[in-house]
Amino acid sequence: MTFHSSPLTVLIVEPFEAVRAMISKVLNEIGNINIIQSSSGNDALEKLAYNDVGLIIGEWQLSGLSGIEFLTQVRTTPRTAKIPFLMMSSTIEQAHVVSAIQCGVSEFVVKPFSSKQLKARIQRALNRPVREFQGDSTQITAPAQEEQIQLLIVDDVADNIKVISDILRRDYKVRAALNGKKALQICACEPQPDIVLLDIMMPEMDGLEVCRRLKADPNTQHITVIFLTALEQTEHVVKGLSLGAVDYITKPANPAIVKSRVQAHCRGIESNRLMRAQIDTMLENARLRDEFDNLNQNELVKPISHIQHSCELLSTHLHQPEKAKRYLADIKHSCTQLQLHLDGVAALSKIERNDYKLNPQSHSLQCVVDDVLASLASTLKQQQLSVHTSIDTGLEFIGELTLTHTLLSHLITNALEASKNRPSINVNASQSDEHVVITIHNSDTVPTQVTEQFFEKFVSFGKPGRLGMGTYIAKLLVEAQNGTVAFRTDDNLGTEVYVHLPVGN
Repeated sequence: MTFHSSPLTVLIVEPFEAVRAMISKVLNEIGNINIIQSSSGNDALEKLAYNDVGLIIGEWQLSGLSGIEFLTQVRTTPRTAKIPFLMMSSTIEQAHVVSAIQCGVSEFVVKPFSSKQLKARIQRALNRPVREFQGDSTQITAPAQEEQIQLLIVDDVADNIKVISDILRRDYKVRAALNGKKALQICACEPQPDIVLLDIMMPEMDGLEVCRRLKADPNTQHITVIFLTALEQTEHVVKGLSLGAVDYITKPANPAIVKSRVQAHCRGIESNRLMRAQIDTMLENARLRDEFDNLNQNELVKPISHIQHSCELLSTHLHQPEKAKRYLADIKHSCTQLQLHLDGVAALSKIERNDYKLNPQSHSLQCVVDDVLASLASTLKQQQLSVHTSIDTGLEFIGELTLTHTLLSHLITNALEASKNRPSINVNASQSDEHVVITIHNSDTVPTQVTEQFFEKFVSFGKPGRLGMGTYIAKLLVEAQNGTVAFRTDDNLGTEVYVHLPVGN
């Protein structure tokens, strides 16, 4: 993530100077960023009034004006309403997350976090459309994520490592290092350990120095450190806790104590992971609802506008039967498109909830494609785009008219939007075994940045204002009809999307 033109101004709103310094260090690694710091919500509002800010990173718990009140002020002020807002918090409840989503938060990051996690959240906040302030709430649930805890045991005595790893390896993924330098290298690489069991007394670099370096580096300061220490090393333990360690275990290791101490800290790590997963899911669900709303509004505008225009023309040509019939036909066609869209939205909502009952029938594929192209006619004409079709008139598929119309609309529109080299696409169909195979071809390749996530939510590249839902929706609608969808792309071929639907009678 690099900014090449004018610097991005970032406002950090965080009461603790050390945290502000850590965030500033991460931002400076990104490059070309102007940083403004504030310790309270009220002070941040004053700074917003006199600076053009491109991103806000704000803490939930602020003195005076709270984080949620500050976010509300940002979103309800026209000048700042479109600024991406990344919220931070160490203690946050699901109800708070829902409230922040309603107020238009862009992203969440739960403390403690690594620089990599912060950078990822910053990138998402900047790349996705800013959400508007909303009033109503909807109960949102999030699935739990299970991921094995990673432990790193650091001790210069191999026998000590074996004793502790034998105690823990059945429940955790365990790695080992015989010196501090190797431990730091492991902690700097993915996958990072969640907990480091760190011997205090080691040659060259002792455990205290390892802990100090871990906690001084934004990339590793989130890692939990538990010291391994002899009974007489009380003074060193106190120093280690002041450096950021959370606990200590005395040697020789007692298996029950080792297990219980590690397990206690794992509960906090797992709780933190669960909250992150819940936040990500809630934000994704909120973005999904926003996109459905946007799609709904955009698709409603076209037929309504056509109906209004045709009604105006009809009113001035009531005494000219031929023209009047044409305008009435246009109105009827627009009403049909409107009903198809509304039916498609209702079906899509049920499919997302796994609550859709398929009612398949045999339909003419050519008729469906013709209807889709008719609904896109004004767009094709306005943007000087063309679609060439080659479909056998007798080719039929088994499925639902509404679902197939909607999925083909999305795939054809997506292909047209991606056609930069040649403003045309081809739609062909043939029968293969027990399936109708629909091929949609355009001459441009899919950007490498999105090939792995082509059919996922919110995947878009080079299409400003588009959130990338078309192929995701199409995949849902194809699979709901017992079909499949795939694509291939290369420099010589361009891109071909293949839809397989059960063949009709």
